[in-house]
Amino acid sequence: MKGQQQVVSVIIIIGLIIGATATVLPWANTMIQKRKDMKSLDDVYYFFQNMDETIRTIAKNGGEESLSLEVPGTLTVSPDDNTIVFNFESKVSNIAEGDWIPLNTPNLNETGTLGLDTPSVIFGKAEQDGNTIKIWYKLWYRQLKDPSTNNLYKISLKTTDETVKTTNTGFMRIQRLGTTTSQDLTITEINIII
Repeated sequence: MKGQQQVVSVIIIIGLIIGATATVLPWANTMIQKRKDMKSLDDVYYFFQNMDETIRTIAKNGGEESLSLEVPGTLTVSPDDNTIVFNFESKVSNIAEGDWIPLNTPNLNETGTLGLDTPSVIFGKAEQDGNTIKIWYKLWYRQLKDPSTNNLYKISLKTTDETVKTTNTGFMRIQRLGTTTSQDLTITEINIII
């Protein structure tokens, strides 16, 4: 009789362990996935800050640099809109759902003030899609006006054949093509290779 009690006790303990594991495992997987997605959100935002800083440095000093983003998603360069957009899916978001939200400046004017505004605006956008959230980050370059001379300055994003380029690799090369001045507008062309 005592031997049977030990066997039954072991079976009950094993059953409790399996039951507890079955209960905790889905919750733990969800929490792990959310942690990974939060890291991806941070990685994308810091990538956009770094990309903006790199583009502005190359526009000012010349040269060439490569950047890469290790988050799965789609990177699009649009010379017509003067934007770079990255979209991906996540289980969490740090951006409110709705329209584009500026993340680095409150001034969204087409023309900013030189010395006061940044030439770039980083936007974020989120949209619920079932169990996932679609997230977009966008970097847009606008012109800046020097209030003392009324001269305008602009960083212009280019691709090799002036068409929209898209990639899933997350790799890009940034290079300065040159600067042109026409009347009061100075344009610095930056080639984005993806």
